[in-house]
Amino acid sequence: MTRLYSKKFLLPFVGVVQVAELDWGRALSLDGKNWAIRYAQNDNEQVKIGPFRDDPRVNSSLVVTIAEDRLETRAIHPFLDPERVRADSQQLFEAIRDTRIPFEAADRYEYWLLDGSDDSPLALLHSCVNEADMQLPLPPPEWLAMPAAKLVVPDPAPPAQATYLPPVNYRLQQQIEARAGNKPRVAWFERPQATDDFPPCLIREAWADPECQRLCDLYLQRLAPRLLMLGDLPSAVRQRLEQAACEHVFEVERFYPLYPEVVDESLLNTARVEAKLRRANEV
Repeated sequence: MTRLYSKKFLLPFVGVVQVAELDWGRALSLDGKNWAIRYAQNDNEQVKIGPFRDDPRVNSSLVVTIAEDRLETRAIHPFLDPERVRADSQQLFEAIRDTRIPFEAADRYEYWLLDGSDDSPLALLHSCVNEADMQLPLPPPEWLAMPAAKLVVPDPAPPAQATYLPPVNYRLQQQIEARAGNKPRVAWFERPQATDDFPPCLIREAWADPECQRLCDLYLQRLAPRLLMLGDLPSAVRQRLEQAACEHVFEVERFYPLYPEVVDESLLNTARVEAKLRRANEV
C-alpha cells in the first residue's frame, strides 16, 4: 500500500516536501507538479530488512521523473530489479495522480536548537516521521539559512559601514548561533499540535536587539511563500505571511497548490494572476 504524507524539508528549511512511499521506492515533490522517484539500493545488509526511511546508510537511485503527468524512466542501477522498479514506479505514479495534494503532514518528531538563556525552542534543525529515526545520525547543533544564491533577501536599510556586509541570510544565521550560546543545546519534541512555546515560522521571532529583529523580519518575509506550506500556522501568522508572499508572485504561483489553508483567497489569486500576466508579457 502506498503511504502518502508530507514533511518539512530541512536543513535549511526550503519548503514542505510531498512524499508517496512504498517499502523501497519513494516519490518526492516540492511543488506538487514535478516529482522524482528514488529507489533504495538493497546492497547494504544492515538496512535490507528495514523500510525506506531517512537513513543515511541507504543509498538510493533516481529511477523516474514525472512532469506534466508523464513518466520518464532513467537508467536503473544494476543492484535493482528492473521489473520491480517499473511496477513500483507505476504504482507511485497512480497514487500521485489520483490523490489531492497537499498530503497530511506526518513529521511530528522535531529536533530543536534551544535558546541559550532559557532553553526554549529557538530554531528547528530536523524533523522525522518515524520515532525510530530519532536514533539516526543528526545534524550538528547549528541552524542554517537558505543560501543567498538561492534566496536573495533584499536589505533596504543596511547598517552604514565601509567593509563588506554579508547577506541578510548569513547575518541572521550568525545571530541565531550567538543566541544559542557557546555550548548549544538541542532537544527532541513530539508535536501533535502547535503551541505558543514553538515558533510557528520555525525560528524565534522576538529579539531584544532592533538590528537582530530587523534581520529576522526580512528573512521570514522573503521566505513567506515557502512558509505558507506549513500546516499548523495560526491564522494571524498565515495572514501576515500571505501579505508578505505577494511580493514574490512567481513563488506564490509555484507553491500555491501546497498551501493547506488560505486566509485571503482574493489576495493570493490576485498574485497568481499577476504572475501569469508578467510571464505572458515576457514572451
